[in-house]
Amino acid sequence: MIQAYAGCMDYLSPHLASLRQEIADLRNMNVLYAHESVHSSVEQAASDVRAGRLLQIKEELSKMRDCAPEARVWWDKLRTPKHAA
Repeated sequence: MIQAYAGCMDYLSPHLASLRQEIADLRNMNVLYAHESVHSSVEQAASDVRAGRLLQIKEELSKMRDCAPEARVWWDKLRTPKHAA
């Protein structure tokens, strides 16, 4: 069981770090966008895409926190001992 937890952490830690970096990058781009007074349609569209991505990340983190049903299935597979063939 401890090995399953370690395997889970081997995946989650880098994934969370990646999401954290992506959030920081999106926020930095949003700060630059906010400092400009005039925006082209391309800049506005990029801002909308960034806002959408931040919402996707928020939803993903919420699902991870709430241990969504698919995560439970995944966790149960890790905890179930493998039988020799």
